[in-house]
Amino acid sequence: MGAALRLPTHTANSNKRQIAQHFAPAIPGVYEPPNDYLHRKNADATTAVLERENERRRSRRSTDDVWCGTSDDEGSARGGLHVSEDHQECGACFEPLCKERTAVFVDESGARTCKHFLHERCARAVCEHIGSVCPICRTAFASARGVPFPTEDANEWFRLCDVDGNGKLDKEQVLTVIRAQIPVDWRKIDKDLGSLWARWDPESSGALGKAQLVGADGLLEFVSKKYPPRLREYKHVPHVTDKRAWFKFWDEDDSGTLEKDEVVRALIKTFGIKDDVAHIQDVRSMVESIWCVFDLDDSGGIDLTEFLLEDGLGDSIMAAFAVDKRAELAQKEDAKASRSPKRPQKK
Repeated sequence: MGAALRLPTHTANSNKRQIAQHFAPAIPGVYEPPNDYLHRKNADATTAVLERENERRRSRRSTDDVWCGTSDDEGSARGGLHVSEDHQECGACFEPLCKERTAVFVDESGARTCKHFLHERCARAVCEHIGSVCPICRTAFASARGVPFPTEDANEWFRLCDVDGNGKLDKEQVLTVIRAQIPVDWRKIDKDLGSLWARWDPESSGALGKAQLVGADGLLEFVSKKYPPRLREYKHVPHVTDKRAWFKFWDEDDSGTLEKDEVVRALIKTFGIKDDVAHIQDVRSMVESIWCVFDLDDSGGIDLTEFLLEDGLGDSIMAAFAVDKRAELAQKEDAKASRSPKRPQKK
């Protein structure tokens, strides 16, 4: 994982006992001391953690890769969407999709294997560093295929956007394209799409072809002009040493909890590692390896109390990234002193 991501394993509810054990991404799993929550319920903690880890491995397509994909429970609050889709971001680097060329995953015949879009550079990095599995839905693929702009090659653009290969895009597929390629508030479009749809689908077929989508009179051109641009810039992110503020800042859906994929996204944006897919995978692996220690009730999320515990998830994140709170406070004091006007010395 590298020195920047060394992680001593903690137990979430034992402040005095820690295990001097370090985990690399290829060795997921955490062993808890015998006086933890599960032991108090007359259960063997180590056995329970191992069983949970084995179940997680069986659910993955590859035991060599660690993912923070969305489970059914995690996606329910967002209507089944991965956190990256909800924010119109690349599922690898969590930067806005519309800022760069996108790519999709295809099989040997060139047909789409899943509905997800990534940045083209990130999709190729996934192939190189992680393997042939979509980082969002874990569906296997053969290769990544760059998606041209409609103005460059409308036929190829439509073919790659047509996940089902039936020559039509339904409303959900159109929304997926909008989230990936147009910097507008997709939620507003989702609310209006029912009333707008009839203009391009007068026969109420429930799907649109290429002619209805692209061009000067197409739905996508109308959406681009009618709805104002919307891209959020994260300029004033609280430092992770301010655990309470950091948690509340990244709990953007006000659910009171942070799920695994939300934590991964928050760490990538906090520490500015968006351009290094291999490093991002280390972060995914670190979060996955320690998650079961803190999510003791298997709820899929960590609430504020669990996050703030001494030796809890917040402290573990700081340890993993070698964050020294005293050094951070000293830097703030130095910066404050440098901004203060110097008083003239008395003679």
